[in-house]
Amino acid sequence: MFGAARWRLATWFAAAFVLILVVIGGAVFLSTRSALYDQVNDDLKVRNANLQGALIRQFGPQGPVGIRRDDFQRTSNLLTAGGYSAALIIESEDEPIGTASIEGVNVPDFAELEESFGQGSGTLDTETSEGEDIRLYIERLGPEAFIAVGRSIEPEQEALRRLIFFLLIGGAAGIALSTLGGYLLAGRALRPIKDAMDSQRTFVADASHELRTPLSLIRANAEILKREGAGDQEGLDDIIKETDHLSYLVGQMLTLARSDVREAPFTLEPVELSNITADVVRQAQVLAEQKQITLSYENTGGVIVAGDEQRLRELTLILLDNALKYTDDGGQVSVAVSQNGSRARLTVADSGRGIPPEDIPNIFDRFYRVDKARSREMGGTGLGLAIARWITNGHGGTISLESEVGKGTTVAVELPIVQEGLGAGRR
Repeated sequence: MFGAARWRLATWFAAAFVLILVVIGGAVFLSTRSALYDQVNDDLKVRNANLQGALIRQFGPQGPVGIRRDDFQRTSNLLTAGGYSAALIIESEDEPIGTASIEGVNVPDFAELEESFGQGSGTLDTETSEGEDIRLYIERLGPEAFIAVGRSIEPEQEALRRLIFFLLIGGAAGIALSTLGGYLLAGRALRPIKDAMDSQRTFVADASHELRTPLSLIRANAEILKREGAGDQEGLDDIIKETDHLSYLVGQMLTLARSDVREAPFTLEPVELSNITADVVRQAQVLAEQKQITLSYENTGGVIVAGDEQRLRELTLILLDNALKYTDDGGQVSVAVSQNGSRARLTVADSGRGIPPEDIPNIFDRFYRVDKARSREMGGTGLGLAIARWITNGHGGTISLESEVGKGTTVAVELPIVQEGLGAGRR
């Protein structure tokens, strides 16, 4: 139980750490990306302004509008060396007058730029004919032209890819360390609780064991007094009855206490479940006849499982006792053992009062009773099904319950069928 709780705490700690890493990593990536591209934009903007100034100085106030392609290219080459490109987009032409430094830049025509930028300026991401990403800074140049300066943004993209790689590597290492740290911290945090629970379980186990002796003495003395005819006979009967009930409760509490501290190992060896069940059904016939309940047993053949014969007998008895106890006089209880693939299936079905749907999820909890008043009257302790689940789980099986109010209850236990050649072992 504490192992599972420790892992859950470590998982929650790691999940919180992952969330923090995602937020911080996302913020680092976005801020770095913004800084890199802002630097690109500023650089392109400066080069665009320098190119416009050079063109105006060279060709007069009209600037580059109307100049020849070769003239524009020579001037732009001087200012856009080192991987930059420049283009002039004129209203009367679909293609730029000229480009420099990077050939084959895909530049929109005048109409598209006018629709996107109007009378202003801005950036545009495009690519070359070879598929290289490039960013253009475009500015309106009079009523008939746009001027653009651009360069490749592959270095920035490569820097961002490296940043992502290092963030992922660092994040993975951080998650691993946080999970380990969370596991260690959770262990330290849960240790006092575990020690307290262990002490409580040890106390319950010791108390249950110590209670057996005085209860046995009380019952023995009550029987002696009854045989000798001394005292109130009805009162002595009540003493014996309640002592038996208390002894049964102490026995069940001791079983569960031992299961909590793992003091009740199972001896796993091949046993025939059908024979165990048939024997328990035979013993229960007397109880069924007292309530005029029809008790039937169906066995489709010898089914062998790897288990502890005493515990499996206890499991069957608990299920059958519950079925008989909560079935009214004249009802029916059926028991069946069958093989379902690689698993043995034991079912106990009754025509009793059934269990309300809201109680079914808690029916295997300790001390949980659907009708506490009637259960106490019938001798129920609310521990039987908890013990049944423990025995089933200890054998690697599953236990389930289906019930409908007024129509009865069916409990099904599935256990692994023994593999050929399995020897005795301990668990």
